[in-house]
Amino acid sequence: MIQRRPWHGVEWSLFIILTGSSLLGLLYALLHMHEHELTTTIQTILAILLSYGVPFLFWRPAYINSTFYPIAVLLTGIPLQIYLSWMQQDAYLTINCPLMVIGFLTDRKNAWWTAPIFMVAVPVEYFFILHSGMGVGQLSSMILNAVLFFAIGLSLQRVVTSNEKTEKLLAENQRQYHLIHEQNNALEQYANQIEQLTLLEERNRMARELHDTVGHTFTSVIMGMDAVSYLIEAAPDKAKEKLDVLRSVTRNGLEEVRRSIHQMVPEGDMLLSQQLTRLANEFALHTGTQIRFTTVGEEFEIPKQTKLSLIRCLQESLTNAKRHGRASTVEVTLTYSDDLVDIRIEDDGIGTEQLKVGFGINAMQERIFALQGTLQVSSTLGQGTVVHCSIPAKRLPSF
Repeated sequence: MIQRRPWHGVEWSLFIILTGSSLLGLLYALLHMHEHELTTTIQTILAILLSYGVPFLFWRPAYINSTFYPIAVLLTGIPLQIYLSWMQQDAYLTINCPLMVIGFLTDRKNAWWTAPIFMVAVPVEYFFILHSGMGVGQLSSMILNAVLFFAIGLSLQRVVTSNEKTEKLLAENQRQYHLIHEQNNALEQYANQIEQLTLLEERNRMARELHDTVGHTFTSVIMGMDAVSYLIEAAPDKAKEKLDVLRSVTRNGLEEVRRSIHQMVPEGDMLLSQQLTRLANEFALHTGTQIRFTTVGEEFEIPKQTKLSLIRCLQESLTNAKRHGRASTVEVTLTYSDDLVDIRIEDDGIGTEQLKVGFGINAMQERIFALQGTLQVSSTLGQGTVVHCSIPAKRLPSF
């Protein structure tokens, strides 16, 4: 298997040890030149250089061939070992450094042949080639020595592999940390946006609630006070009664504002038709408007938000009919069907050819559209205005 990567510190250490052992071999050959012929010395030096250079082709910085390096050692280092062992009985130790490198490069793909050859076969070969004067104890020592250096290289490989896994795990953890940090920042920004949208929605809701409630109450009170101004001289007793009624309306309006702030439906225990009837009767009483209220279909309980939207729709329509349309008669029809509740408010006011959509109608549209409903407002000059609001509402099955 070929790898192209920078060396680790352990590999550089093995390379220094291997190079040092080869230099010691060369030094040994040079120091013993006088003991051997020049040709023998040159052959020894060339053999040492060859046993060092050929394996180096397959194990060098930025290039690792774990299959051919052991083969190169087997073809060059082992013959040198045998040759030196034949010349000097203790020279067999020169194979130890390459043996550590082989152990370091051993993996599951080549362990089946590198381990038995270099730890057992090579020492046994030494024993049979150089059996003269050597005993079984020396053979065992040679095998043990080969196993020891092979195991040292293998252990170093395990250490490096473990460090690589640790570094990869650390890098992955750092990457995950940065990713989580970025996602956390994104979530914080999203939460801030949601908070701002919630605050904006709440402001809009409060504005709609106050516009509908306060506007409706003030219209009733102003109309009633106009009536009082005429009665205060002609019929003081009736004027006083009217003022008492207006005081009650004002109190109810204040309670309505408080309920709106708490996002509560007025008189939540009452049916929608009862609340709308009471609202219409109070408006008729204080403004002198004739209001006819009709309920069509079998009434059933609907969600609070749906109920509140229909109440606000009637409030705004009555206020507009009196304030802008100067209507004297208003027809209100509340209709229940199996999957829909709608309310129709038709007045006999002055009407208009160009209907201007103000804050009140916009508020009604936002409420109703939020509930998947529809709002239609039509007006004709001299024929009044019609407001038609429809909101989906399922009739719950009875058990």
